[in-house]
Amino acid sequence: MNYMGRISGLILALVFSATAHAALPSKKKIAAKPQPVSKILAGEGASFGGLAGSGFTLLDVRRTADAKKKIERLVLDVGDIQGAPMKGWPGYYYAELKKNPQRLVIDFSQMPNARINQQQIKQRLQGSMAVRNSQMSLDPVDNSLNLTLDLKQNTKVRVYQVAGKKSTSKVVVDLITE
Repeated sequence: MNYMGRISGLILALVFSATAHAALPSKKKIAAKPQPVSKILAGEGASFGGLAGSGFTLLDVRRTADAKKKIERLVLDVGDIQGAPMKGWPGYYYAELKKNPQRLVIDFSQMPNARINQQQIKQRLQGSMAVRNSQMSLDPVDNSLNLTLDLKQNTKVRVYQVAGKKSTSKVVVDLITE
C-alpha cells in the first residue's frame, strides 16, 4: 500500500506539474518594434519617444540642409551616462513646438551630461534656414538637458528617434521651411 501510495503521488505530481508548466507563457524573444516616424508638427504640437534608463549624454549635434527642398536636419547623438555610444533607443525625450514665438523645446530626461556646449551648438546652427537662435541648459537637480530652438516663422517640425545598431542612438529633428 505504501508503494502504491507513492506511485499515485508521483503520478499526481507529474499531472499537476505538466498543467502548471502549460500555463506558463513560452519565452519568445520579443524584438523591439521600429517606431513610426512621427507626424509633422505645424503651429503647435508635441512628440516624444525614447526609453528610461540609468542616464544619458548628449554626444553631438550635426546639421545638414537641402535649400532646394527647404529642409534642414539636425541629428542629436545620444550616448550612455559615461558618454560612450549607446545601442538601442535613445533616452526619453519630449519635444514641443510652440507658436508665439515659434520655438521647439526638447527636454531630455536623465541626461545630466553633454559632450557639446551651447557655443558649439550655436556655431553649428549658424546660417540655418530655420533656426534663429538656440539655447542649451543642463539642470543638475532634475538631471535633465533642455535644448530650445527659436525658429523662423512657419517652420514645420518632425522629431523622431533612431535606434543605434552600428552607431549610437539618435534623435532626429527635421525642420521644413516654406
